[in-house]
Amino acid sequence: MIAVSLFIGGWSPIAIKEGKSASQALIIKWNGSLTEAAAGVVLGVNDGVFQKAGLSSRLEVGVDDGDAAKAVAASDRIIGHVSAMAFLRARAAGQPVVAIAGSYVANSIRLFALEATGLQSPSDLVGKTLAYRSSSEVGFVVEALISRNAVQRSLVRVTDAVGTVQQLIAGAIDVLPGYLEVEGAELRRLKIPYRALDPGAFKIHIPGTVYIASTQMLARSSSSAEAFISALLTSWSRADLDPKRTAAIVAAAIGRGARPEDTTIMLEQQRDLIRPFGARMAELDLARWQEFQKLLLQQRVISDPVDLRAAIDFSLVPDVYRRQSRSIQVD
Repeated sequence: MIAVSLFIGGWSPIAIKEGKSASQALIIKWNGSLTEAAAGVVLGVNDGVFQKAGLSSRLEVGVDDGDAAKAVAASDRIIGHVSAMAFLRARAAGQPVVAIAGSYVANSIRLFALEATGLQSPSDLVGKTLAYRSSSEVGFVVEALISRNAVQRSLVRVTDAVGTVQQLIAGAIDVLPGYLEVEGAELRRLKIPYRALDPGAFKIHIPGTVYIASTQMLARSSSSAEAFISALLTSWSRADLDPKRTAAIVAAAIGRGARPEDTTIMLEQQRDLIRPFGARMAELDLARWQEFQKLLLQQRVISDPVDLRAAIDFSLVPDVYRRQSRSIQVD
C-alpha cells in the first residue's frame, strides 16, 4: 500500500510501503499552487519521511487560504498551510483552528520594482503607482508600511486590483507588491532585473505562513501534530544534504515550467524566512504575533483581539525539539 502521495499532476513520489504498525491518516492541505515554501513537505512526501513518523500522508493543493482553513476546521485529519492573517481572521470569526508551527517564520511579502526605478525606502513610494487588493494580506502589509513610516498616503497612487509582473514590465505600474516565492520567482524566471523592498527592514515585522490544525484534532490527540512537525523538521534537514536533488524534486512538484536552477536560488533565498536570525525553524514567537495582532486591530482587519495563547500552541515545536535532542543523545 502506498502511504504517501501528492494530489497534483506531473509528479509522483517514491512509493513507500507501510510497515506493520498502523499509520495515522493525514492530509496536508496547501493554500494554493505549490511554491518552494512547500519544499519540506514535498521532500517529506517524496522520501517517505512522514510515513516513517507514523503518518500515512498526502499533500493536497487547495484553492486559497479560505479553502484550506475551512477544510481544517471541518476535520481532525487535516493540517493546513495558510497565511498568518488568514489564520487570525478565521480564528476571530470563530473557526476552531489552532496554529501549531511556522512555515515561513518571517513574512515573504516584498515590494518589487524594475531595477531602474528608485525604490530604496518607503518614502520612494510617493508619486509611484501600485496595484494590490486592499483586503489582501499584501494590501495590509503595504498600508502598514506606509502608515508606520510617515508616508503621505494621498501621494501614493493605488489601483485596488491584483497587480501582475506583466504590468510591472510594461510600465503600467511602478511597484508590484507580492511574494518573494511568487512574483519574485516569476521575475527571476523571466530574467528581469529588479529591486525588492523588504517591509521587515522598516518596522513591519509580522509572521509568515503557518501550519494549522483543528481544535478537535488536538483535543483527540496531539500525536499527529507532533509527528507532522518532527517529520517536517527532518525533511528540511534532508533538503540541505543534496541541494541539487532537492531542487529537482521540488521543481517537478511545482510544475508550471519551474526550473531546478531557479528553484535552487529560491531555496537559498528563503532560508532567512524559514529560520530568521535568532529563531528556530517552525517556532512561533509570541511577541511577533502580539505585534501583528496590534496591526490587524489598528487597520480593522479584525474587530476584537484573539486570545493568542489559546489560538496558538506555542509548546508543540519546542517539545519536538527537546525530544529530538534527547533522541540524538541516546543514540
